[in-house]
Amino acid sequence: MKITLINHSSLLFNFKKSVILTDFWNTSPAFGSWLPSALPFYHPTYLASLSYENNFYLTISHAHDDHMDDYFLSKYFNKNMKIIINEFPSPSLKRRLNKLGFENIIQIPKNEKLIFKDFEVISVFNESLSNDDAGISFRDDDYCIHHGNDNYFKLEQDNCDKLIDFSKNRKFLYCSQTNSASSHPITYSQYANKMQEELKRKVKKMVVSALQNVENLNADYLLPYAGFSKSYVKNKNYHLSAFSPTYKNLKKLFEDGEISNFDKMIDIFPGGTFNLSNGKIEYPFNFDPERLLDITNNYSINENLIKKCDTYNKDFDNNELNIKNIENYLSKFCEFVYGYLNKFPNFYSSIKNKKVCFEIFFDSKKEYRTIDIKNQKVLNNDICNKKFIIPSNLFNALYDKKIVFENLYTGYEAEIMRFPLDEYNRDIIMYLDMFGYKYKNSKSE
Repeated sequence: MKITLINHSSLLFNFKKSVILTDFWNTSPAFGSWLPSALPFYHPTYLASLSYENNFYLTISHAHDDHMDDYFLSKYFNKNMKIIINEFPSPSLKRRLNKLGFENIIQIPKNEKLIFKDFEVISVFNESLSNDDAGISFRDDDYCIHHGNDNYFKLEQDNCDKLIDFSKNRKFLYCSQTNSASSHPITYSQYANKMQEELKRKVKKMVVSALQNVENLNADYLLPYAGFSKSYVKNKNYHLSAFSPTYKNLKKLFEDGEISNFDKMIDIFPGGTFNLSNGKIEYPFNFDPERLLDITNNYSINENLIKKCDTYNKDFDNNELNIKNIENYLSKFCEFVYGYLNKFPNFYSSIKNKKVCFEIFFDSKKEYRTIDIKNQKVLNNDICNKKFIIPSNLFNALYDKKIVFENLYTGYEAEIMRFPLDEYNRDIIMYLDMFGYKYKNSKSE
């Protein structure tokens, strides 16, 4: 079996007859600012042409824009192609695909195995971490591929057992994210000159987690991916601070012999094809990965791909500082938290004890408000666990349902502070992200 890394977290592979393409992303900005740091190795029109073949399946792991290019999919891919997705508690991904005109959607139930003509597939779901993202594993009689996408965390024992059983007596390729997928620590001014050190520590932790999973699963190989992107925010140099997850750079994070199974990680870059039967990697021609990343960066800038990003959008020109809107958004967020916890009481319930501050600014003027989630009150101070410092035009775009909150955090469009600095507050981010999508898709009052 051969697996080609197209770019980012997009893989192309085939079983005896069926062809699978995962998480297609071309040049539509994700989170309002991300662009691929390595473009799809095959021109997207070639991939689109595959979608008209009866043996083709598109797989979408979750609804993030760097895993699903709405524009190109809806404009060029076959509307009748078969699409495999996880069955999440919320039907938002399925609805999104339906809205784009796709109806032939096959959902993987959380605890079931789907059987196709020449392959089988399961969902690997950890509801304690996310209710809208999950890994997907494929197998035939000889091979197993786990498409982990953004799920780099240590696998829970039940999922470990599930994957061990699913991959039994097969060559097993485990694919996992090995690069930062949020604005931390780049947009956190508190790190100052230690930002790059913190970024490398974060990436190293992700690689260690992936290799621990490989060891626990007795997988044959780790394919590192889901990190070939850069963020373009006007008047910022965040794209220059990004970590480039080439094999060479990942290896530099470790001392010799520091981790015993590092040799399980394959040296692959977009355009490479991995032969799972013999462990060899092939490229149709030689090129230097770092040079390609530099050229792609210049291409994105010079060909104005960055002009599609939020902070270059001239329509986002409302710089009004409206305190009532800040209070209203935070109040609705608090209502959402309690409503969600009523349905899923164990999902990051620590959120109830947190305080979140929005500081909105334009030039030298600023206004801030903090939501005390425990007491369900909006406070006129900035004492909080996490503060988001947001340009007024982007907050207004958020409030007017033109963008989602995740553009501000994952998309690097807000500056962020956390108190204390070493506390992640994943609960705050998870709930703000979920609420942001619900709010944008809600009807205006």
